[in-house]
Amino acid sequence: MSDEVRMHIEELRGLGASFETSADDLGRRLTAFRRWTDAEALSAAFGSAEAARPYRELYEEAERALVLLRERLAEVGDGIKETAARTQAADDELAETIRRVR
Repeated sequence: MSDEVRMHIEELRGLGASFETSADDLGRRLTAFRRWTDAEALSAAFGSAEAARPYRELYEEAERALVLLRERLAEVGDGIKETAARTQAADDELAETIRRVR
């Protein structure tokens, strides 16, 4: 491994924003998924509530997984953006320290 580590702060910010955008997109799609898979829509699609029950349970499980994924994407995006902000602050502090030493 190299002794030098260089972070590209703008790329980190962009990556964080990309994760947050993905979380937002997933949230919008989840809203549509909920409308499509609500009990009434499934009952209509399968002919009865009884016929739709196994699918409703499957869709509810999928919804829970998608909610967790959306939350995780948002958390990762926030974490990356926080890392970018802290890296920028550390770079700025180091630059200021070097200027004072000169």
